[in-house]
Amino acid sequence: MSEMITDVQSVFSSIASKYDKLNTILTLNIDKIWRKKAVKLCTIKENDRVLDLCCGTGKMVELECRAVGENTEVVGLDFNKEMLDVGYKNLNKSLTNYKFSLMQGDAMELPFEDSTFNCITIAFGLRNIPNKRKSISEMYRVLKPGGKVVCLELSKPEIPIFRNVYNLYFNYVLPVIGYLGTQDKAAYYYLRDSVNGFMTKKQLRHEFKNVGFENSEFKSLTCGIASIHYGIKPL
Repeated sequence: MSEMITDVQSVFSSIASKYDKLNTILTLNIDKIWRKKAVKLCTIKENDRVLDLCCGTGKMVELECRAVGENTEVVGLDFNKEMLDVGYKNLNKSLTNYKFSLMQGDAMELPFEDSTFNCITIAFGLRNIPNKRKSISEMYRVLKPGGKVVCLELSKPEIPIFRNVYNLYFNYVLPVIGYLGTQDKAAYYYLRDSVNGFMTKKQLRHEFKNVGFENSEFKSLTCGIASIHYGIKPL
């Protein structure tokens, strides 16, 4: 497992400075809409304590800060220092009047006490964690009773014809564009393989239920190429 973590670290270290630009190109800027939908589903408000896991360059943290207001701190956690460095640079420009903190840490061993947060989000990060169930269990542990987890993740389209076209793009075109943009072929082959090897939407919903979340469901986005999973920790 430690070898896998090292490999993933090197992938994100190599693309950190270009990650946001390439996401915009590769998703035609649709990922921005997906993130906004995920934060809206959080139904967070002023004074809610929010944690964003695998926060990367801080895109979700920015949206969440604007949702909770200038007087409430949002916490972001990521295992990659280079991504966090880019995140601090971006957020220090865009959130001059808001409170946030970014920290390096392990999503499988969260450095927080039980029942700390009202809401936990994770966007495009769960598939990169070696032990998904351990990470989901940690989210459950640090959520307050009645708190919500919201997970935005890439997935597979349901419509057969669209799925075939998407698979051609995702498996063959995306790695080439990623390489041209970063000169790092391995990074975008990793992206392809991590999505192809990830759980289905129904399997992930089952994992959330197994850990103990109630009302666990998912919403498909853009014909199913992404989805938002969510659940509530019982009171």
